[in-house]
Amino acid sequence: MKTLVKMLTVLIVLFPPLLHAEDSLDIDMNKFSTAKKALVKETLQLTEKESTVFWPLYDAYVEAQINIFNRHIALIREHKQKSENLSDKEAEVLINKYLELQADDLKLKQDYVKKFSKKLPYRRVYQFFDLEDRIEAGFFAVVAEDLPLIKEIPK
Repeated sequence: MKTLVKMLTVLIVLFPPLLHAEDSLDIDMNKFSTAKKALVKETLQLTEKESTVFWPLYDAYVEAQINIFNRHIALIREHKQKSENLSDKEAEVLINKYLELQADDLKLKQDYVKKFSKKLPYRRVYQFFDLEDRIEAGFFAVVAEDLPLIKEIPK
């Protein structure tokens, strides 16, 4: 429950500017990354020995994740642009991009689970990826609030 409260606090602090921005995808990534890292640090409560191993891996993971995140944001922007008059062909392109993105994200997570678990207990690895998943879900839930649904095109 404490973790949920912390995550909600981070989301509340970070996302009001996002919700009032002209484009809900315009966020300060440095501010978001700093707050996210602080939340991870506070939630995981790593020992000094674990910290020495964890943080370099975490930084590498976040750096690798940026490409996937940017692709996801680009896909969301494309969805927003085309949602009113989405053709069947455009929908096919979007769904293929989405599936490729999801596959790449899963592959990245699988690779980093292996890297983390070589140096940390699986319980710690799972704890981190569970938190990571919750933060990501919270972020995309906020973004989804502003995302138009695809409607049937009148024939």
